[in-house]
Amino acid sequence: MLLSLGLTMRIVGPLVAMLGTALLNSTLRQEEGSSALPLWAGVPIALVAVVLGWTVFWLGRKVRIRARRHLTPVITSFEQLRTVSYVLYLRPFVLDRSLARSPDDAPGWWTRSPLELPWLTEEDFLVRQFARLGRVVAIGEPGERLPLLGAERGYLPLDDWQGTVSELIEGAHVVMLSAAPGPGTVWEFTEALRTVAPTRLVLLIYTGPEVYDAFRVAAARAYGDRSGRPAVAAVPAPGWPAMPELPDWPEPGPRRKGLGWEFPLRGVVSFDQHWNATFTRFDPVVPRLRWFRTVRRLLDRELEPMIGPLSGLPVRSGRIS
Repeated sequence: MLLSLGLTMRIVGPLVAMLGTALLNSTLRQEEGSSALPLWAGVPIALVAVVLGWTVFWLGRKVRIRARRHLTPVITSFEQLRTVSYVLYLRPFVLDRSLARSPDDAPGWWTRSPLELPWLTEEDFLVRQFARLGRVVAIGEPGERLPLLGAERGYLPLDDWQGTVSELIEGAHVVMLSAAPGPGTVWEFTEALRTVAPTRLVLLIYTGPEVYDAFRVAAARAYGDRSGRPAVAAVPAPGWPAMPELPDWPEPGPRRKGLGWEFPLRGVVSFDQHWNATFTRFDPVVPRLRWFRTVRRLLDRELEPMIGPLSGLPVRSGRIS
């Protein structure tokens, strides 16, 4: 019912706004003695209709998000992943709030189409890009009443999560980890270094250079604490690879024509078979004049250097004990 209501609001809202605009134009152009509404009544009614229409349209999106959250299935047991190929999405829970926003804020208000990015949230958009690699799963924040849109969520107790997460990391086809200096995220990164093949780990950069540098420092310190040796040790500890050197934040590339877009995903860090890291900066530029498929094709092209090699990896199933 909520899904139908939200769709109806997204259709009816613009119609009401357009009727209000037509009424406003008619009222302002009326001739003396015509049967149209008087100016003192027509203008307020028309303005109310315009504001009300676009408000209903905006609220319709929120209603649809709420409906989709009710309909989103939850992973009741991670045993379900034993025989399937999945992508594990790891991130600090605080990031969920920002990625729950709409991704349709590409620049150029007057030259863009409302159908450019029809997905409901930024996380939903991200998950769709990786869905061809397998089911995208994540650990949900304990205590949330409804799962957010995007990755399929399962839930773990606050005081007993590391063992299950370690098994999920080891069995994943690809591990996507958002680089952040929080202790939980840093532990997940060091665990991925210990258990995952280098080419199956991708760091997602949603923050700026300062937070990224703080993550590099925290990761090196945590690596030393867990492995028992400094991160710069020439000989790695048993069972641990040498700590990869995470690259500096790269300088922007040459200026391209179009409108610069600070997309939420600022870049990615990928690794070759020897843990050599590459930082691919993500600075999309959209043309001023475009149709509804232009931005989606642009984003596909920008993300392909990262997702393409992952698509070529041998398929593996989860090994959740």
